[in-house]
Amino acid sequence: MDPETFDGTAGIALLVLLPASVLFAAAAIRRLGPPRWAWAFFVLGVVGVLVLLHLAGQVRYEVDPPPRAGWAFFQFVGLGLGRVGVAVNAVAATVWCVLRPAPYHERLPRRETRLLVAAYTAMAVATAVPAGWWGAGLGVVPPVVELPVVLAAAGFLTTALTMRWRRLRTVAEDDRPSITTLWPADAVVAVWLVGALAVGPLFAGSGLPEGTRAPVAEPEPSSTWTLEPEWPGPTPADATTLDAAGIEAGTRALLEDTVRWAGPLDDLSSPTPARTEAPPVVVTEQVCDGGGRRWTGSLVLPTVRPQDLAPRVLAGWRDAGYEPIDRAMGTDLVGPLHADAAVERMRLGGGTDGVHVAVESFCTTG
Repeated sequence: MDPETFDGTAGIALLVLLPASVLFAAAAIRRLGPPRWAWAFFVLGVVGVLVLLHLAGQVRYEVDPPPRAGWAFFQFVGLGLGRVGVAVNAVAATVWCVLRPAPYHERLPRRETRLLVAAYTAMAVATAVPAGWWGAGLGVVPPVVELPVVLAAAGFLTTALTMRWRRLRTVAEDDRPSITTLWPADAVVAVWLVGALAVGPLFAGSGLPEGTRAPVAEPEPSSTWTLEPEWPGPTPADATTLDAAGIEAGTRALLEDTVRWAGPLDDLSSPTPARTEAPPVVVTEQVCDGGGRRWTGSLVLPTVRPQDLAPRVLAGWRDAGYEPIDRAMGTDLVGPLHADAAVERMRLGGGTDGVHVAVESFCTTG
């Protein structure tokens, strides 16, 4: 499975499910009503689990090539804090059941008690299996192994509560137990909520992490238009038939169209997604080296997804008669294909503040 998904799924199993298994096991034992000395075996069993987790090591899985540095961090945190959770839950459950061995407010018949114990035991197994599967070197447990155990626990609990409901219907209202505890609502919530958490992440995959299934990083915004290094691109027009007024108006119109082609822009200063106004179009007149005048302009189009905005701008330029002719240092150089174009060269690049656009018109002849 994908290494990042593996890391998150294994972390949940170690950090949440394993400590929860201790509570389900303690609930099953308490429903059986054993003597106080029997809780010593429960504590010894938890100690054994902690020893096995210690022998499992910190992170046993390697991925070649690794998707990123420290990709298994969640496993490391899950194993460390999961062991702490196991120990804390075991001590708290033992102290509660030994020092407060008061009987339940509602005493259940033997058959209902056995079904309830079976439900708690099945959930203890279901929450411990993912961590055990991981510790045995098998990776993430498959859903076909985990799902039947969770469904069995839910089935046992449903059957026990159905029998209780039918039994209470035949009892006089004055003889029915009053509601002084959260049971059985707490049992229903715990089994279904923890069961969903145990099974849900498994549908993303199972088994060992595979480096070949690591997600490929998105290309940089500047690499939107990919050209081979040896590809010279089309031959751009080297002169224009427009006069000075046409060059200035065409340059300004191209910048205004660029803003329109870019689409909605994002307010990068807002902590939440928000739209922002388009930047103003400003054209500056300059003197050419060989005489004449030209007009230049630049825009910064703020966006959180430059990889989507830059292709829209390039598509608009192409429809207007311009084509990429070269690419260097992450910037696309675009030129005109027709002699009636106003802009001689355009640059399209990216930065942390969005997509950068710069245009430079042809020089006038007079």
